[in-house]
Amino acid sequence: MADIIAIDKSGRIVIPKAIRDVMNIKEGTKFLISEGQYGRIELQKFDAEDIAARLEEELKDVDFDAIEKKVRKEMDEWLRKEHPDLYD
Repeated sequence: MADIIAIDKSGRIVIPKAIRDVMNIKEGTKFLISEGQYGRIELQKFDAEDIAARLEEELKDVDFDAIEKKVRKEMDEWLRKEHPDLYD
């Protein structure tokens, strides 16, 4: 679905009702707006609770303790190589 809209003198745009209805956009809905390529403006619904739930689901099987252990080991190796005087 696409439509042509105009910006008003205060810099506001109105999202057409048909799009608001399809995307369940109501008063108070938050958006992330960013500059895209080729003169595009990207507008994305922003729902922190939805993002948190998706992250929780996607990361449920990630072993963060193993990641932390690996990073600490790599940092220790780097420090020993670059700053051996710290370990005297």
